[in-house]
This record gives sequence, C-alpha cells and structure tokens, in this order.
Amino acid sequence: MIRLIKNIVFLCFIFFVGYIFGIKEVRFVEIISSSMEPTLKPGDRVVVVKKDILRRYDIVIIDAPKGKKEILTKRIIGLPSETIEVKDGDVFINGKKINEPYIKERPVYSIKVEIPENSYFLLGDNRNKSEDSSVWGPVDISFIRGRVVCRYWPLKEFSFLKKSFLSGRL
Repeated sequence: MIRLIKNIVFLCFIFFVGYIFGIKEVRFVEIISSSMEPTLKPGDRVVVVKKDILRRYDIVIIDAPKGKKEILTKRIIGLPSETIEVKDGDVFINGKKINEPYIKERPVYSIKVEIPENSYFLLGDNRNKSEDSSVWGPVDISFIRGRVVCRYWPLKEFSFLKKSFLSGRL
C-alpha cells in the first residue's frame, strides 16, 4: 500500500514538473543590467513564464530589438493602439498621467509615440539609464520571451512581483 502511494505521489510530481516546464514554459534568468533598478538589480535571478496574457506594468524578458543579441528586462507601460507621451518627467497614456512609484528617478527626456497593433511600449524602471522603447520605439510582441513572476535570488530578497501598488490606477 505504501509503495502504491509513493508511486502515485511520484507520478503526480512528474506531471507537475511536465506541466511547469512544458505548458508554462518556465525559464530561470539572471538580470544583467541596472535598467530595472530599484525593482531588480544586476545579479538578481528571476522566474519567467510564457507570455500568455500581457498586462500593463508586467515585467517582461525580451530579446534586444536592436544592437547585440542579449536578453533584456523591461516593464510594459503602453499597450497596442495607445498613445504614450513622456514629458516634464511624467508618463501619460492617452493623455492621462500614470502613477509610477517603482521608478528610480523621473525621466529627463521627452517622447510621444503611437503604439501599433501587436506592439508594446517598454521602459526600464531606471528611466535615465535604460535602453528601451524611449530609444527603439514600440517593441513587437515577437521579441517578448515571457513574463517575470518572481525573484528567487538572492534568497533574502525572494518576492513575487505584484502590482498591488497600482490598485485603481490606469
């Protein structure tokens, strides 16, 4: 009887691992730049799942759309068909200012962009030291590899990346 229970538990474990690595396409990624500070720092390690549904403020892993081949981490700010404007240190979506308590410092640049279908406007939280959509423009969905769900390293900073600070916001 105990052997049967062990086999059932082992089989459930195998199905769970298959689900996580197959269906959810889980990846483990090391952060290599300071563009997402203070949220994520170089050397942090994160868990990434496939890009099933992408929402504003999700942190995503992308293939660099321009320049050398590397994996970058950015935050989704603008969605398809929206107009993004950065001016006077604030970000506006379709003319409405958004609250951004997670950024390191307010941006010192200005830009206005219409986002095409199947594209997203991505910015680093370290706005003035990030190569992102303020440089490349909107990023096609094909460059987005997945969505960051948690930081697991360093262990003392383990956290699920939530959007609770944005309740009731755009």
